[in-house]
Amino acid sequence: MKLVLLPGMDGTGELFSSLLFSLSEYECEVIALPQTGPQDYASITEYVKEKLPQNDFILVAESFSGPVAARLAKEGAEHLQGVIFVATFLSKPHWLLLSIARALPLKLLSALPFAKLFVKALFLGSAASNELVEQFQSIVDSLPPRVIKARLSSMLSLSFSAELIELPVGYIQATSDYLVSSNKVTEFSACFRELQVRSVEGPHFILQANPAKSAEVISELVTLFGKQTGKGRVTF
Repeated sequence: MKLVLLPGMDGTGELFSSLLFSLSEYECEVIALPQTGPQDYASITEYVKEKLPQNDFILVAESFSGPVAARLAKEGAEHLQGVIFVATFLSKPHWLLLSIARALPLKLLSALPFAKLFVKALFLGSAASNELVEQFQSIVDSLPPRVIKARLSSMLSLSFSAELIELPVGYIQATSDYLVSSNKVTEFSACFRELQVRSVEGPHFILQANPAKSAEVISELVTLFGKQTGKGRVTF
C-alpha cells in the first residue's frame, strides 16, 4: 500500500529522511505544505487534495497536519484507505505555548545560546544528535516568519466537533510529548469507531527521534488496515 506523508508545522517534509529510510519496503510520497498563500486548514486541505495520488494510499499525518488528514477522511477523499495520525490533535494543542510562540521572533529565538537545549527539550528529545538538531533549526530558520505565525494561528483556532467517520485509523502517541496532551487521543476515539492507538517512546517529533520504532508501528497498522479493507498488504 502506498504511503503519503504529511509533515508537521515546518511543512517541508525534509525531516522525514530517517523515517523514509526505515520505510524503504513501501512506496512513499511526501506532500509538502504550501509555503505561500493562506495557511488556514481549509485552504491547506484543498492544496493537499490536489496532490493526492490516483491509486489507493494511506495517509501518515504528523502533528500540524492531523486536522488536514481528518478533513480529507471526513470528505471521503478518493482512494484513501486509512489514516495514521502521529502526535497530533483535532482541537488546539497547548494553547499557552502556541500563544507564546506566535508572539516571539522565532528566528531570534533560534539564534540564542540555549536554542539547542530548547529544541531538544520540547521537540526532539535529549538523545537527539547534533546533526538532527541543526537540521531542525536550519529548516525552521528557512521558513518565512509570516507562514509560521499563520500556522500557529490556525492551530489556535481549532475547535473539536465529534463526527463518526468510517475508516481504518491509527494513532501513534509519543510517550514524552510536551506539546500535545495525551488526552487528545480521546477526540479521535469519538470520531473513528475502531481507532488503533500505539505508543512509541520519545518526544513530540517521534518520527524523527525514534524512526525505526515508528516505522515498525506504521507497518503493523498498514497490515491491519489491509485486513480490515480486504485489500491485503502491497509492498514495493
